[in-house]
Amino acid sequence: MASELLSKWLTHYDPIHRGYTPRGIANGVSATLGWSFPRVAGGYNLYRTGSDQPVGAAGANATGVSNFSWRPHAANTTYDYELRSVGGGGVESASSSPILAEFSAGGDLVGPRPPSPMSVDVKAVAGGRFVVSWVMDDRFAEERPIGFLIYHDSGTGNVNFAFPIGGTTYRRGRVHYAFTSVAFSHGLRMRWGVRAVTAEGVTDENVLTALGVADAEAPSAVDAVGLVCLDEE
Repeated sequence: MASELLSKWLTHYDPIHRGYTPRGIANGVSATLGWSFPRVAGGYNLYRTGSDQPVGAAGANATGVSNFSWRPHAANTTYDYELRSVGGGGVESASSSPILAEFSAGGDLVGPRPPSPMSVDVKAVAGGRFVVSWVMDDRFAEERPIGFLIYHDSGTGNVNFAFPIGGTTYRRGRVHYAFTSVAFSHGLRMRWGVRAVTAEGVTDENVLTALGVADAEAPSAVDAVGLVCLDEE
């Protein structure tokens, strides 16, 4: 029992190293040479993917917490951040739900991404046009989109996600969406993609596509219908 209690005590205090360990420094225990926890009112510890040590800390009255300057972010990397409350004795709570933080190749923070469109489908309709349809489930979205961007491959086989050719507006609570294209030459094989986009211009980055073949030779619709009534003898 004594060894178990000592083990638990050493989880939060560190007199052996005088608090000068990554966890001890993060928690400020180095200020007491490892013998006591200095945040007597408690506070918060921040964790992220790839580290079992706090990468940020704040006091009990804080409304936000940042990563330490010696815990920078790598470019072109995505992290999961979690927050834990900590008591005056140094005991931490369970982690909060993770929050995604994505950084670009230039090291800039990318805003929250919208959920990806699902069940993307393409149907060829008369006149060489296509109807692109998809489903949106935004119930657990980090960020709701303001609309959708439509892309195609110009018949090359590779969808160019750098240049949308059109778009539609997002409606909160709406599930099914569709976009009708302009006319294309008969028999042209076209591959299509759809991405959700936020007000900040951040897309969901999905690469789901669907293929269709243009039909510009469908029979013309009947212009008029005549009804003739015959007298029965």
